[in-house]
Amino acid sequence: MCAVVQFAWSATMPNKKLFAAIAIGAVTTVSGFFIGQQLSSAVPTPDPRSTPNALCFKDTSPDQFTPQHVETKLIACQVVGMTKPEAIAFIEDAGLVYRIAYEDGESFALTEDYTDSRINLEIVTGLVVGASAW
Repeated sequence: MCAVVQFAWSATMPNKKLFAAIAIGAVTTVSGFFIGQQLSSAVPTPDPRSTPNALCFKDTSPDQFTPQHVETKLIACQVVGMTKPEAIAFIEDAGLVYRIAYEDGESFALTEDYTDSRINLEIVTGLVVGASAW
């Protein structure tokens, strides 16, 4: 009789281990989700900048195409962090042209011609997150 009881218990034991593993996994997943929500809501959202980035500098390395290219790269660096309208106004005030290369998940077709007075803008939710002088 003892052998029958032990057999029945050991036959159901793998199911208990599986259930425990699933329960621990579910608790861990739910806990991680709520902890992640708390952490992401605690991170402050940066305010858009309305002035040029003061940390940008002129790249004077000898492999620059033209002096205009150096100035265009400087302006491109300075607009990162601005809102789209402020960046466009800043670029146009500098006498340069711009084109939108990427905006809110959509990449746009670009020509492969080079001009040293054009800036390609990458925009996410109205904020310039990238700019290149090509």
